[in-house]
Amino acid sequence: DIACNHNADAISMHQANHPQTRHYQADVFELCPRQATQGRPVGLLHASPDCTHHSQAAGGQPRNGKIRALSWVVTRWAGQAAPRVITLENVKQITKWGPLVAKRDKASGRVIKTDGSIAAPGEVVPVSQQYLIPNPKKAGQTWRAFVRSLQNMGYTVEWRTLIAADYGAPTTRERLFMVARRDGQPIVWP
Repeated sequence: DIACNHNADAISMHQANHPQTRHYQADVFELCPRQATQGRPVGLLHASPDCTHHSQAAGGQPRNGKIRALSWVVTRWAGQAAPRVITLENVKQITKWGPLVAKRDKASGRVIKTDGSIAAPGEVVPVSQQYLIPNPKKAGQTWRAFVRSLQNMGYTVEWRTLIAADYGAPTTRERLFMVARRDGQPIVWP
């Protein structure tokens, strides 16, 4: 078993609960799937990428494209480690995952900056300083590309929104669960 997280507290908690697991405190994009698995077959890859930049819980906060892109690491692992089964857990809004655009002032139409100020007329604002929001015209575009990339690698992909309390977990949060298989077995939901 292998676990990877950039956060020391998350790794520490996982180590306490799963001492037999090899733990990597690292950026998941920097961990090489082939080295981490030592070339051995992988039965299950479970991914739980950061959901805050997809969630409505973040309200009107600006979104970060790099954090929103964490799910793409799943395709890297699929391509390099070839797990038989992949599961992903996230907020249901991830199915609306698409490109980001600069938020604009309603009165002037000019770009709003991350500090809350409005760009001056004619000012070019670097993307790193733009208050980014999901592009409503392209909602779901990136999610569909993500699913297609797994399907193109031979996975059957399904997802459902479930409430964990309905299955015995002590939380009423509604979450999206995705299952991808390429072992010829059916996906069976509870």
